[in-house]
Amino acid sequence: MRTRQLSITTVLWLLAACTPLLADTISVQPVAPTVTVGQTFTLSVEMSGATDLYGFQFDLGFNPTVLMATSVTEGAFLGTGGPTIFVPGTIDNVGGSITANADILNGAVSGVNGSGDLLDVTFQALSGGSSSVQIFNLFALNSFGQGLTVNTASSTVTVSGVSSVPEPGTDLLLTAGVLGLLAFLRLRPSQSASA
Repeated sequence: MRTRQLSITTVLWLLAACTPLLADTISVQPVAPTVTVGQTFTLSVEMSGATDLYGFQFDLGFNPTVLMATSVTEGAFLGTGGPTIFVPGTIDNVGGSITANADILNGAVSGVNGSGDLLDVTFQALSGGSSSVQIFNLFALNSFGQGLTVNTASSTVTVSGVSSVPEPGTDLLLTAGVLGLLAFLRLRPSQSASA
């Protein structure tokens, strides 16, 4: 009997220890993408473990010397609960932020449950290095207008390589050199005329 009590206690303790993993989480995905300079790519902000999510608002931060944000579009998750009012955030590529990204269900409907894509952000890689893409100033509400406690997780984008500007071929360089020499010779005064 004591062994059975011990195992039930152990199971309950393990479940309690795992509870934070089951909490609502909004994360930037993929977690650690690698891109090249000049590449355009998209990161998703995804919800996992939502319970009665009715609306949200948050800001995103990134390193503007490494990344440039180009657009913000609504994800499909919140819309599974009904019509939405989506506000793409204001992009500031000098300060490295996208502020006031917001989406809310429209009308007297229940919030959504489960997991899915809240919004997508398209970036262009500007230079080699790395940039964290972080969520901050997060507000999430349920269908009763009550605040939800939500964990956040950021992404770190690694930008490798240099810009893929094509280098001139040997034939092009040789042709440019010959044309430059011919132009030089035509513009140079003749030596026989000065003698």
